[in-house]
Amino acid sequence: MRPTTVAGRSLVALALAGGLSVALAGGITKSANPAPAHTLASRVAESGSGFTTNTHGAWKFGTHEIVLTGNGGLLDPFDTRVKVTFVPPSGKANAKTVDAFYDGGNTWRARIYVTETGLWTWTSASPDDRLLAGRGGSFVARPSTLPGRLVPHPQNPRAWATESGAWFGQVADTAYKLFHDSDAPLWQAYVLSDAAQGINSVRAGSLGAFDETVATHDTWWHNDPWPGGQSPDTSRFDLVKFQTTDERLAWMLNRVPGMYVQMILFGLKGYGGEGTGQWWATLDPAVRARTMRYMIARWSAFPNVYWLVVNDMNSGSAFPLNLAFAREVGRFFAANEPWRHLMSSGPVRFEGFPFADPADRDWATYAHIEDMDAVGALQIHNLGLDTVPIHIYMAEDRYEQDYAPYLDPGFYFRWLQWSWLLAGGSANYGGRFGVIQPYAETGRTDLHWVGLGGTDYTGVPLHGLDGAPSVESYFSSRGIDLGLFAPDDDLAADLAGQTGQLRPKLARRQHEEVVVYHPNATDHGQAATAQPVAAGVRIDLTAFAGTYDVEWYRARDGASARGTVVVGGAPVDLVAPWTGCDVVVRLTRRAALRSAR
Repeated sequence: MRPTTVAGRSLVALALAGGLSVALAGGITKSANPAPAHTLASRVAESGSGFTTNTHGAWKFGTHEIVLTGNGGLLDPFDTRVKVTFVPPSGKANAKTVDAFYDGGNTWRARIYVTETGLWTWTSASPDDRLLAGRGGSFVARPSTLPGRLVPHPQNPRAWATESGAWFGQVADTAYKLFHDSDAPLWQAYVLSDAAQGINSVRAGSLGAFDETVATHDTWWHNDPWPGGQSPDTSRFDLVKFQTTDERLAWMLNRVPGMYVQMILFGLKGYGGEGTGQWWATLDPAVRARTMRYMIARWSAFPNVYWLVVNDMNSGSAFPLNLAFAREVGRFFAANEPWRHLMSSGPVRFEGFPFADPADRDWATYAHIEDMDAVGALQIHNLGLDTVPIHIYMAEDRYEQDYAPYLDPGFYFRWLQWSWLLAGGSANYGGRFGVIQPYAETGRTDLHWVGLGGTDYTGVPLHGLDGAPSVESYFSSRGIDLGLFAPDDDLAADLAGQTGQLRPKLARRQHEEVVVYHPNATDHGQAATAQPVAAGVRIDLTAFAGTYDVEWYRARDGASARGTVVVGGAPVDLVAPWTGCDVVVRLTRRAALRSAR
């Protein structure tokens, strides 16, 4: 049997070359030929797995699970109440009590997100099943290189960081059906291929998204947590779907711990209307609460997730039931989730973000928006979000293979990523939204895809992420923490007079450091490509004192070159050393010379 391949290479070979994990005896993973530290998406936790069970040693910033045996023959085991209290090495004051969840047969599981090293203890309590009560045990957590949860940047509420302390520059992709139990046979190859392209975040339906044809994908019935399809049995949960999601989340935590999943919790019920809110309102409140508690119990201990209530839902004032649904879910998670992962809800395209007001700040911790041709990141200002103290995520532009082809997709989507990062937010790429096909294998003629516009892209390889590896590596290989920067486009101008979306994007760290991305573009839509000239930028250094080193970076392939040193106190004109490409130019202030003793 031939091994699965990515771009002609076996996944085993790709794992070894990219620093991905290789399983060793005892469940511990080690990195063979470790990748550089800056490739977070493909970096393995060198000290071990991220997901551990029972008395086996755990790892800081990983997930540890204990398994309990109870009476699965009860009338409704899903209603069996079981609490497990985990006490960390620092003592009872920092203990976490979680719900254990029923997982079939006589099995219940409880999960903890491991935040400390040392000896942990746990005890269980249940008023419904004596077999589940009074149990206890311990495990030891060791240090690791796992990045941990995504959290607001400690010095900038509009940026994200990992709990281990690194700025997180999201470079995202859409993988709606990643957790589908039957429609995503290439999911592992997909994840590895995305990681190789520098992707560190994917968007996915929590239980598999949809299983209808593309033409009717708006119903998302497969994402429902109960069995029964369009006539669900809400007295129990679909364990096959939940177990599939759990297994894949654990695999990702072990193999690519720096790749996060935006978990779309619930499925849309009818695009363009209020079907989702109406559906939610018909559910018994007890069913709604039990369902959310079950989701929290299963997934909240995973550090590699963050939440989206729903995707593509009309959320304006004309849809009060939709708004009530999003707020109920958001506030329930905020009140009951032990670790408060990032949370938002996804409105339809061009609707802005209706949950940006302070009244929703208790649960909406980032803004999820959708637009089109958003390469200049102007939406942040145009939607009035530049003063909102939360991260702005441009989660959906047009997808590469949807309505019409791009003249230069690698250029367009690279521009999208760079501009949003320098604007203080992040952006999402999307290739083939309705299937899970590895980026590097999309040229295969047996992997079929027809976009919503009717174009058959089967056998046409994706190129929108060709330049993505140079995005992530640029910042981390230079030790740049964009959370310490502020957008300031007014300091940059195109020497040829390009304005609007075509103008350069600038971010600065006070007067110490300036980073500018110049698209050097012919257009801002699907026909966009780089101009056949050298990019030129004027940077206003009038208020800047000192001398600055200049470095140029070619965004498409990561080539770099030193520029001429410049002096602050006046505007400076800089011209890239290459023609026909988009570029990044970085100015760093030299430290003042110390006087001789």
